[in-house]
Amino acid sequence: MNTLHDENARSYLEKMLAILDIDAVIHEEDIDESTRCYRIDCKPSDAKLLIGKKGQTLEALQFLLRQMCKGTRLEQSHFLLDVANYRQRRRETIIDQAKEGAVAVLNGESEEIELVPMSAFERRIVHKYLQEHFPELSSNSKGEDPERRIVISYVGHAEAEEEAEAEE
Repeated sequence: MNTLHDENARSYLEKMLAILDIDAVIHEEDIDESTRCYRIDCKPSDAKLLIGKKGQTLEALQFLLRQMCKGTRLEQSHFLLDVANYRQRRRETIIDQAKEGAVAVLNGESEEIELVPMSAFERRIVHKYLQEHFPELSSNSKGEDPERRIVISYVGHAEAEEEAEAEE
């Protein structure tokens, strides 16, 4: 991890919270060897303000913080912002939606299921989850942002194995 970059990120985040007059505690957690998560613990009313509708304010804060931390270094550590464990709860919600859609397709309730619109980051989570847990299904993104969504359909075991071999 780039220590100077991490110190700058934390410092800028503390300044942003101070400007917003939000009393919070910031916890740092390494997600993997190149990604750090800054978890913000604060009052529920402040958390609601920081998260915003469908996480839009949280995404905007993260974007601003990344822009503020940009420097001349080619290699910068990556980071995420999270408030009151919102990202984990959201991840569980979208995986549950994907699971329900996958089961509906497998049970023959529908030839394909469209999920609700999601961000690119959330769509990647769903695609990865479905590939790992439902190889006989296909997931494709459809539409334009911000209405871009995932469509789940049946591929079958033979087709899934052929697709996996083609990707290798």
